[in-house]
Amino acid sequence: MEKFKEKLNALRAEADEATARADDLEAKVKQLESEHTSKDHELLSLQIRVKNLEEQLEKTEGQLRTTSTNFNEADLKAEEAERKVDSLQKEIEEREAKQEELQEKYNQAKGDLDELTRQFDEL
Repeated sequence: MEKFKEKLNALRAEADEATARADDLEAKVKQLESEHTSKDHELLSLQIRVKNLEEQLEKTEGQLRTTSTNFNEADLKAEEAERKVDSLQKEIEEREAKQEELQEKYNQAKGDLDELTRQFDEL
């Protein structure tokens, strides 16, 4: 009977040890499940953030395309305006030269007229 009690005590000790190990393992499983859930939430959060960033990137790219188009159009208009300014400046120069030429002719004609008037007055 003594052997039986010793064996029973050994089995009880073994059972207690197994129960303690099982409790430890259950705690580890709960901890790992909790970490897994936390990681799932973090992953979902990151996926949402990636989606939002991709949408923002698309929007920004669209704005960049629009801005680039507007810039190109403005640049073309500026070049056209510069050409028009150059053309108008040339026209002004030509008209000023023509005006000077006409002013000289006028002054010469006025001088001739004054001379003729003086000659008629002398007659």
